[in-house]
Amino acid sequence: MDGVESAAEQLERLIGDPMAGAARGTVTVITVSAPEGRARYQECSLSLRAEAEGLDASIVETAAVIDRRHWPRVGTVLPARISRTHPGTVDVDWDALPR
Repeated sequence: MDGVESAAEQLERLIGDPMAGAARGTVTVITVSAPEGRARYQECSLSLRAEAEGLDASIVETAAVIDRRHWPRVGTVLPARISRTHPGTVDVDWDALPR
């Protein structure tokens, strides 16, 4: 963990953020909404399977604004941080979507 990540984690703990001490894991896209219209950035509704060592796998329903050129597909696996105290809370690395 670098200095910035360490400082961010300390700040999360201080403010009581549910992501404080989050586990590093992955999410797998189970369902994904289709893009609508021609707008480049659109809201995408997803159902994700979140998994991390030491945590039970859980299903998370979420939405994210995504560039339609890089729309996620069912089966896509992405790195994520998963809250240890609130397993339904995830921080997905959307920048890892295939380009």
